[in-house]
Amino acid sequence: MKHIISTLLLTFCFHTFFFAGTHKVTDNQLITQLKVVDNDSAFLYLYVYDSGNKVLETKFYQPDTTQFIRKSLTEWVYDGTKCIIQRERVWKDNGWSFTYSIDYGYSGDILQSETHSVYSNGVAKAQKQITFEYAQGLLNSKKEYFRLNELWHLTLKTDFRYVNNKTDSLIISAYNADTLSSKILSKFNYNTAGSVVSQVQKQLNKTAWMNSDSINWFYYPNSTLVQTQKNKKWNKSINAWENFQRVDYAYNDYSQVVSESYQHWKTMFWENDTRYDYLYDSNNVMLRRTLSLPIYENWRGIMSVNYSDFTQNKSNTIKSQYEFWGGNTGELTTSFIPFMFNDEIVIKRARSIKLGYAQFNDTLLLNPTAQNSNHILAYPNPSNGIFYLNYRELGITSWSVSDLNGRTIRKNESTVQSGVLDLTDLPRGIYLLRVTTPDAQSFQKLIKQ
Repeated sequence: MKHIISTLLLTFCFHTFFFAGTHKVTDNQLITQLKVVDNDSAFLYLYVYDSGNKVLETKFYQPDTTQFIRKSLTEWVYDGTKCIIQRERVWKDNGWSFTYSIDYGYSGDILQSETHSVYSNGVAKAQKQITFEYAQGLLNSKKEYFRLNELWHLTLKTDFRYVNNKTDSLIISAYNADTLSSKILSKFNYNTAGSVVSQVQKQLNKTAWMNSDSINWFYYPNSTLVQTQKNKKWNKSINAWENFQRVDYAYNDYSQVVSESYQHWKTMFWENDTRYDYLYDSNNVMLRRTLSLPIYENWRGIMSVNYSDFTQNKSNTIKSQYEFWGGNTGELTTSFIPFMFNDEIVIKRARSIKLGYAQFNDTLLLNPTAQNSNHILAYPNPSNGIFYLNYRELGITSWSVSDLNGRTIRKNESTVQSGVLDLTDLPRGIYLLRVTTPDAQSFQKLIKQ
């Protein structure tokens, strides 16, 4: 049976997923740690926030039963609420090496461009660019370019058309060596309640549009809840639509999905593929999501994702486990686990995930002065070794860290401005941070746990 479901494990969560009891982050308790176990490997993710924005993710891995080792780091730089830079680094040769970055360009608060760069020998080289065009406040066009021989070449273009502020159609054009290679048209239709009821996809064949795929949504009466979704493909030999796949949904009294059943069309009838069942507690918080397969003409539980160890309706422990028909009941198995990461749904491949929450305190401090040395410059403090400085808001021009004997052990030598301050490899103890701004110098004690 394990052999039968090997491919299903990889696609366990790549479809519609409904979380119950989830909500936008309204308090100041945010996820600051993830421990992810995947097969025989363990990974640790640590997060730092500033003004509610995620500014730092540090990834560690545990090759055996020893301590965690630094692996990669992602940093986000903000201008107010707008992310303007994303940088990625890997731990290599006892130091952090830049590998990738994205620069975001805005007009006011509207995103206009993304420039993706890769690093070679510490030098960034632009490789991909995405531009956005708007009309009357709506996205009108999205273009993707690839840089080759110091020139930008158009690779993909998406044009959007609207009716009553709803997407009426979109056209995706792909290019090869600046020459149009394919073109796809998607047309949408809506019911009187404003819910989408169909999407018809066509491909350009020389000068004529040819039907390709279609999706139809059917809703429960007087509701916006989808009852059935049917996918069809165009049969060119008979010039007709043919059934391909369908999904049926069932809900509880709180409009939470309790089951999804997937079927495919087999000659003259629908044949069962997979089914997902959801279990909630009395607070409408999800406890379990079970995958079943049709075995001996009945749905049999194969594996489940189980949410437990709750704090204020937030799961702290998530496990992917076999059911009776999948293997040894309760045994951990790798799948793609969906969960709420603060206010967004994320998916990680894992056997188990342990989440850690911490109180978030605003640390945005402007214009530090030498007369007032009580400013929080770097945080979290204490730390396991990774600290963060909001160099942009604080106007930092340079910084250094010394031990209690006055010996300088860290300073910003990179030409790229970054808020990352890494003392991971130093002994536990107290260190002194000195920060220089155009106006003055400030100091802070750093505690390395």
